Amino acid sequence: MTARGMRAYAGVMDLRRMQAAVAAAFATTSFRVGDLAWLVRHHTHRELSLDIRLWEGGDERLIGWTFFRSKGEFNVFVVPGCADDALVAEMLTVIEEASQAAVRAGDPPVTLHTYGIDRNRSHEDRLLAAALQQRGFEPVQEGGVLMRTLAEVAEPVLPAGYGLGAVRDRDDVVGRVEAHRAAFAPSDLTLEKYDRVRRTWPYRAELDRVVATDDGVVVAFCTAWIDEGNASGLLEPVGTHPAHQRRGLAKAVCLDALRALREAGAQSAQVGYESDAALATYQAIGFEPRWDEVSFRRSGKR
Repeated sequence: MTARGMRAYAGVMDLRRMQAAVAAAFATTSFRVGDLAWLVRHHTHRELSLDIRLWEGGDERLIGWTFFRSKGEFNVFVVPGCADDALVAEMLTVIEEASQAAVRAGDPPVTLHTYGIDRNRSHEDRLLAAALQQRGFEPVQEGGVLMRTLAEVAEPVLPAGYGLGAVRDRDDVVGRVEAHRAAFAPSDLTLEKYDRVRRTWPYRAELDRVVATDDGVVVAFCTAWIDEGNASGLLEPVGTHPAHQRRGLAKAVCLDALRALREAGAQSAQVGYESDAALATYQAIGFEPRWDEVSFRRSGKR
């Protein structure tokens, strides 16, 4: 293999390179450009230089990257055709060293956790799964990935007292954040973080759909992302305020987002799920199982 080197993330252009790499690997990964845009909400680009490492070949071509978060969650991505045992081992060592450095600095040990791996899907996933298990990580079934075409999307239906729309003005943004914090309590989403999401490509306000009460309170949401090169959309995240659940609001806002994606040029869409309730909701609006993925976890107390 061509000589390779590792370096720290250096700014927004590196994020775009990472997104381009996952888009090019569309058929062999469930990770999408919108996933990265959503994940980087936690930090400024300068701060991301502490958490992201990029591997490049001798021609400076991106061949992989790692992204560690302080709560122990991390991602490892290798460009198809570039994976070998040595590279995957090096990448996992970087993750472990980042976790150890956090503990030395005074942070408590955390459970290391990665996700989105399907051994039946790709050579890269098989190598990563094997390397994780060799290092003491245990596989956990936590959900999966669903997909559907957008050739026909049903008209969303809402009960009386609610309306559909997009996130447009500051009141919408505030309401969107408050609804998210209620739906995923305890949540660390803040206005600052959501503003960072809205500044990050490929965010589009017209794809950020919400359900609001007649008096303007946002109570459900579905943020959609489009990968134009693959004519595909992603729903991430989706949620409903607990006080307004079991009224069909999640189905309605997802259908609204799917229609917006189709209008933007998407031909298919993807969504992940972690519960039977979420699975039922998505299947009710036409999503079908695509990948049966697993997560890998290892306790920080070693």
